[in-house]
Amino acid sequence: MSIPKVIAGVVFNVAFYALLLFVPAGTLRWGRAWVFLAVTVAVMVVAILTILPDNSGLFSERARGIIQKGQPLWDRVLVILLVVSFVGQILFIPLDVFRFHLVPKPGGLVSFLGLALYVAGWWIMTLVR
Repeated sequence: MSIPKVIAGVVFNVAFYALLLFVPAGTLRWGRAWVFLAVTVAVMVVAILTILPDNSGLFSERARGIIQKGQPLWDRVLVILLVVSFVGQILFIPLDVFRFHLVPKPGGLVSFLGLALYVAGWWIMTLVR
C-alpha cells in the first residue's frame, strides 16, 4: 500500500470523526473532542508504523473496507448494524453534551480512563496479526 493512500486513510478517518463530533455540537470549541481526535491520530500512526513495515499484506487487507466480495450475507448485515450503531453512538455524544444533557459530564479521571481504554483497544487491534 502506498504512503499517500495510508495518509489519505488517516485523514479520512479523522475528518469523519471530526464531522460526527463537531457538526452536531455546532462548535469547534470542545476541548475533549480535540483531545480525542489527537489521540486518534496518534494511535492510528502507531498502528500503521507497527503493522506496515512487517506485514503490508495484513495492512492492505484491513484497509479494504467493511463490505467485501464473497462475504456471507449474515456477516454483511451484522457489520452494517455494528457500523450504524457505532456512528450513532458517536453522533449521540455531542448532542448530549451540547443539547440533551441526559448524562452528567464525566470527571477528569473517568474521561482519562475512557481514553486509556480507547488506546488499549487500538493496541489490541494492532497486535492481532
